[in-house]
Amino acid sequence: MNKFEYAVIMPKMSMTMEEGELLSIRVNVGDAVKSGDILFDVATDKIDMEVESPADGVVKEIVGQIGSTMAVGAPVLVLFTETQVMSFDFNTPSTPEAAIEEVIAPEADQVAAPEPVIVPVVEKTVMAVPKARALAEHRGINLQDIAPTGPYGTITYEDVNKSLGAAPQPVSGLESRKAANRKKVAQALEMTRGIPQITLSRFSSHTTTSLAQGSAHIVSTWARIVRKNTHINLSTHDESAHDFVGVGLIMESKYGLAIPVFRDPDLSPGAHLQEWIQTTRVQAAEGKVPVQMLSGATTSIFDLSHRKIASAIPMLLPSHTTALSVGAPHASFGESEINLTVDLRYCDALEAASLLDQLIDAL
Repeated sequence: MNKFEYAVIMPKMSMTMEEGELLSIRVNVGDAVKSGDILFDVATDKIDMEVESPADGVVKEIVGQIGSTMAVGAPVLVLFTETQVMSFDFNTPSTPEAAIEEVIAPEADQVAAPEPVIVPVVEKTVMAVPKARALAEHRGINLQDIAPTGPYGTITYEDVNKSLGAAPQPVSGLESRKAANRKKVAQALEMTRGIPQITLSRFSSHTTTSLAQGSAHIVSTWARIVRKNTHINLSTHDESAHDFVGVGLIMESKYGLAIPVFRDPDLSPGAHLQEWIQTTRVQAAEGKVPVQMLSGATTSIFDLSHRKIASAIPMLLPSHTTALSVGAPHASFGESEINLTVDLRYCDALEAASLLDQLIDAL
């Protein structure tokens, strides 16, 4: 029976992810695994994730080292399988090391294949951990001039420090990931500066009453309005309409902000939705938002009703057409301010006013 080698690689868990930290390996060489068994755990600046086996097989080799930072596409371990395995790399093209290879004993009269023509690579992308890139950028150092000592030729923070003749300065993993998260949020919001947008505001006592029940009511109500107005329920990246409503709810994470996406929250019973939101808040606080909740939003909500913040102007995140924010009740007259920002390419100011009216009337 034919045997196949399959390299399980560091997955790409977001559009901007370039590398991840290998937190743990749950199997040993020689272990038999089933499809769906957890093989190892990885972490990025956004989430921690369990990586499952793509098929039944036997662990042939463990390549990655626990605690190391690995580039997306780098092999973590190799499986022996009896069937070919399709790509399991989260939309990242397979690297040569991660390609499927069939192991067959050559026949005696088999004609050797011609040697492949190797095209030299003129420029190679430098792999470096985020802390190393930040330090090099701050000190004006060209990473091409740094000798890497990390796994798979990755430049570490210590490598950059060594080039400066300085002793490595310890930086906690938590603080490093907080800094990386802030940078990514800032980069995402920077992209919105070129979007033609307008923000409208209203005060409403109905909003205050609804939010006393938690975020579920406004999330569900806004999702129903988005569902009825299909021209705002699309991705601005490719202008493709969604067959579901995805609402991103801004939450607090130990790494900074997290924006898990709730799909079709208006179709979920109120008590179930509130429990879903609360469970996700706990996961977000631990930095472990489920990977399936990291995409699919066309709108976002920033609920500040339980803080002492009266108002915040919501900014459109990349690919979103609308954004909401809800402030805390005013101390004097008890009403909350609700703000709606819209992308003027898909929704004009009068339509935005109508949407805001629909929302407040429905609360």
